[in-house]
Amino acid sequence: MSTLNKVDSFVGMIVKGLVVISFTVLIVACVLQVFTRFVLNNALSWTEELARYAFIWANLTGAAICVQHASHATVTAITDILPRRAQVVLKLVVQVLVVAICCVLVVQGGKVTYATRFQTSPALHVNMALINASVPVSAFCMLIHSVSHFAQYILELMGRGGDEK
Repeated sequence: MSTLNKVDSFVGMIVKGLVVISFTVLIVACVLQVFTRFVLNNALSWTEELARYAFIWANLTGAAICVQHASHATVTAITDILPRRAQVVLKLVVQVLVVAICCVLVVQGGKVTYATRFQTSPALHVNMALINASVPVSAFCMLIHSVSHFAQYILELMGRGGDEK
């Protein structure tokens, strides 16, 4: 379990770095777009595309952070009245579903990424596989986080774990 937690933390650090980089690129691209459009009256053609791609990466990697911290949107009106053991079982079921969805996203996102490996974006002339790779990369990170949560909940069910995260 210790190794899984270390891998989970390491992946989390990488994802946070990707979020910082992508949000920085997004902000710089938007500020540059506004400056060139309204101050210089000559908008750059590539800043909008760069902002769009940075936004995609920021959102998908941000979703991986939400999975790591179990901070995604939930409605707990019914689950809060369940006994603790039933809540843990329900969390296990949710993690199984998340793992299944992440597996599909990794595989299918990988196929799309591979299929677009020779395409380039119109304005930036960036390989579209780099943009489309955001789906399998973030899904793989979510998969690692979900497996870590799953193991945590199994230990909790067996009475050897708890809310360590």
